[in-house]
Amino acid sequence: MIKKAKFIVFIFFLISVATYGRNNVRFELIVPEKVYSGQEFTLIFRLENAEGQDFRAPEFSGCQVIKGPVVSRPSQYIMEWGIGWSQSYTDYTYILKTDRKKKVKIGSATVRVDGNLLKTTSRTILLDKSTEQEYSDNVISFIAVVPEKVEVGKTFKAVFVLKNAQGENFNLPIVKNCELVYGPEVSRNGGFSFWGRTPIETVYTLILKAKKTGKVKFPSASVDVNGKVLKTKKVKIKILPESEKTREKRFNEAQRKYQSI
Repeated sequence: MIKKAKFIVFIFFLISVATYGRNNVRFELIVPEKVYSGQEFTLIFRLENAEGQDFRAPEFSGCQVIKGPVVSRPSQYIMEWGIGWSQSYTDYTYILKTDRKKKVKIGSATVRVDGNLLKTTSRTILLDKSTEQEYSDNVISFIAVVPEKVEVGKTFKAVFVLKNAQGENFNLPIVKNCELVYGPEVSRNGGFSFWGRTPIETVYTLILKAKKTGKVKFPSASVDVNGKVLKTKKVKIKILPESEKTREKRFNEAQRKYQSI
């Protein structure tokens, strides 16, 4: 009887460990592949498949905390070989900005799970020196993208791109000698990823129609970013006369129309 009881306890222990292993409770630090000197980056302390309490941030050296910790709880469903299970996470996210030094030191963060104290491994990150291009990828900018030339009577696209910011109160430029056909259409791309910061772009798109030949002065568009008004540079578009190909196409279409009457 005693041997049977020990056997049952032993089997129960194995099942408990297997379940715990399958749930894969982990507490880990996620850092970008590259971190640049003087730039911002995203750091995540991730608790996987468990509910944590008493999260304690580590000590940071060689950087400043811009934002955090921001707590989120994403989840995903995984299917392998016809077997599916869900994984849940608790992410403690920081936005940090590096000092202009050679390295950043991240201490150990801790969290409690069912009374047990879990601890991440401390980490030293060697910084890459920022090039001008890498620096410009993090600068807020607002630019206008329009064609240099367009044929009279044709529609064309004017695009205003706000990079690395989210704007409000976009003001359309009043464009003479052009008809507004459609817009503005607003789209947003990018954001903060698990592996670092990716550029945020807000794109305002207009469809315009050129009226007369000559030059069109494209005035500045404006947008509010954190209480500051940003403006695009003024640009010019040259409106060309109707091409021979367009005239021939228009003539053929008119000819077919009148022949059918």
